[in-house]
Amino acid sequence: MSSQHFESILRQNLALGDADTIRKVVLFRERLLQENERQNLTRITEPQEFYDLNLVDVQELLTSGFLSYPAMDLGSGSGVPGLLAAIFEEKPWVLVESERKKADFLRRMVMELGLKHVTVFGGRAEEYLEQSAVSSVVARAVARVDRIFNWLEKCSTWHNLVLLKGPGWDEEWKSFIEQKKKKAEALELMGTHEYSVTKEKIRRVIVRLERKD
Repeated sequence: MSSQHFESILRQNLALGDADTIRKVVLFRERLLQENERQNLTRITEPQEFYDLNLVDVQELLTSGFLSYPAMDLGSGSGVPGLLAAIFEEKPWVLVESERKKADFLRRMVMELGLKHVTVFGGRAEEYLEQSAVSSVVARAVARVDRIFNWLEKCSTWHNLVLLKGPGWDEEWKSFIEQKKKKAEALELMGTHEYSVTKEKIRRVIVRLERKD
């Protein structure tokens, strides 16, 4: 699993925090790769790749200024970005995952890492939002913006939608506006935060959308 190599990569980046934070991130990756042998959680396994494609996203999300709390990680899956973000900052997160085995893994990780500020909800986001409120809904690699808004639009218990997107975001947003004009009018684009990952400089963009009603 190359944990020592991964830890050395983390220690080279002073922005990642103290020794306990690094220990928890290394442990999270170890447990994730172990669980990945039992169920399909991630294709990102190599140390540098894990840093470039997961840790950079989380760090950029936390420094974007787009988050307000409590925050929901919609379709949390392996726990990225929500669980990883909660390791770095002690802010309230709800990890929503409808697949039972994945939700069980997230619960075990929350317990082992001692993340008392994190809740795992085994079900759909709409079900959680029917009974509880959050400030931000965060989604990475879950679905296009039109599908996500279809799931959430009838729930009035959130106001801030934060999406982690790739190079196709501009076309995705344009298509949403053109094809779903009425739905798109319910959201206001408040800002974007752009950066790149890996040595190939792949474009990433974090988007903040605010519901108008």
